[in-house]
Amino acid sequence: MCIHLVLADPYPMMLEGLAQAFEGSPDFWVKSCVSNGEDALHALQQHRPHILVMDLSLSHRSGLSLLAEIKTQKWPTKPVVFTDAPIADVMLALELDVQGLVSKEKTKDFLARCIKFVHEGGKWLDRDLSDKTMSLLLELKRKRAQPAHLLTPREMTVARMVTEGLPNKRIASQLAISEGTAKLHLHHIYQKLSCPGRMSLQRCMLEQGVA
Repeated sequence: MCIHLVLADPYPMMLEGLAQAFEGSPDFWVKSCVSNGEDALHALQQHRPHILVMDLSLSHRSGLSLLAEIKTQKWPTKPVVFTDAPIADVMLALELDVQGLVSKEKTKDFLARCIKFVHEGGKWLDRDLSDKTMSLLLELKRKRAQPAHLLTPREMTVARMVTEGLPNKRIASQLAISEGTAKLHLHHIYQKLSCPGRMSLQRCMLEQGVA
């Protein structure tokens, strides 16, 4: 069976290369080539292809928005993401249940195998991207756990109060400790979290979701 495709990529050379590769194969029929998300949406509505081969870095309507629309509308088209987008975006694509995921570092033959596998009902996740995604998840988990793991309960309290913008005098008053003790706690916090100062500590706490 010939697999009907819509190709969506913001880079003309990549789009042209993909079109030439698939148009030269009897297994595929390229119904449309588009360079932005809005045109991709219109192409899906018009052609209802089996597979949408898309980059995440689309203009006008982002690739992630396009994936969400396909999922919301429950269209039969299955998206295959062919991208070199940041891993954070790849993670979001995985959360939207994308069936195919291939790095642009891979060959077009590799992509073609992915498309066929997804068309047959399988789920194809490029191992390189999956490994990078897992590494990022583990790193985020480690960072989020870091303050709670490294700081004592009292130090966590002081760190949160600093994040709220309280000066040392107010911290000392609310915790019924001397200002010198508050400063000592803060000194230990800076050392444990490798933060050079108050603003750095605030940013660290906020980024790691423990403020």
